[in-house]
Amino acid sequence: MHPMTDATTVDWSLLTQRSLDELRATDSLFRPTSFWGPGLDALLTDMDKRGLETFKSWPSSGWWFYPRYGVGFTNAIIDKVLATVRPLLPDDSDSWIRSSLAATHEARRDFDALRLAWNQRNWPCDLNGFGESVVGAPFQYYKFTSAQHGWTRPYLNYGLCMAALSQHVDAPPQRFLEIGGGFGVLGEFLMARDPEAVYVNLDIPPLLTVASWYLSKLFGDRVALYDSAIDPSGTIDVTGSAVLPNYRLPDLTSDYDVFVNSYSFQEMEPDVVENYVDLVVARGVTWAVSLNSRLGKPVKSEGVIGVVDPVTSARIIDMFERRGFELLGTYNSPLIHSAGQLAVLRRR
Repeated sequence: MHPMTDATTVDWSLLTQRSLDELRATDSLFRPTSFWGPGLDALLTDMDKRGLETFKSWPSSGWWFYPRYGVGFTNAIIDKVLATVRPLLPDDSDSWIRSSLAATHEARRDFDALRLAWNQRNWPCDLNGFGESVVGAPFQYYKFTSAQHGWTRPYLNYGLCMAALSQHVDAPPQRFLEIGGGFGVLGEFLMARDPEAVYVNLDIPPLLTVASWYLSKLFGDRVALYDSAIDPSGTIDVTGSAVLPNYRLPDLTSDYDVFVNSYSFQEMEPDVVENYVDLVVARGVTWAVSLNSRLGKPVKSEGVIGVVDPVTSARIIDMFERRGFELLGTYNSPLIHSAGQLAVLRRR
């Protein structure tokens, strides 16, 4: 087992550079495909110019890993709109107008859906007392209860994924594996509620760095980081939570209860996803949760960021079924209001 690192001593730029160098030298099945080339460049630029402390508000974050409700009006734009419409709506309060422009109703809808859909008998869980941290300077932040923290679209997306899973488990699962976990918000959701929960996220740089920074800020040495204690080759024997490069998945030795993928398999090519599914199944997972597009990403063309061969939700389901999993349920509206389809599968 590798020792965990004190996050206050981490050189984040060194972590980014090491993982980028190793990524360039690894098998093509682990390198970013056509869709993610522009994203990697944009994120590296924002990280360099703006710093990790504001990653949730980076210009690139809303497109690549931090979805927002509504059209993403800034407070400055809302102020201007309010000044314009105020004379036209004399009977409506400023707070009501602001709430409408900030798409608060969309966030409230997902928050209510989360609480309605969660099976508390199968998986007792406090859904009111926890929320996303303000660490990272979120662009939008909604408070619906007296809890210290609030809610955001990334946080509620993952909450809805876990709500669907709660319908099928017999007891609270505790060991979670994710590929492409963005800034690690699923880990926040799980680990804040359960001190015994284990969450391992595997992602490409620089999101590897973002998630490492974020989760170490929240949970300290409860999360193992990809530092010099982990050799560039050979097995990785983490027993607790960790953030690791995607290309080190073949070296991971631990087994997990649940695999999760949210909106990242759809951004890859089919052979890349097939390889990941093989590796995930080998990690002994009982449950697979996928939230990916029903139609897949657009096909790449001049001026269009896209993929060569779209990976749809149905293709992902088929990949798991061919490896011995059965589909327990798919969830669209009213649980998921987007182009995504949420699927829960279990190993036979």
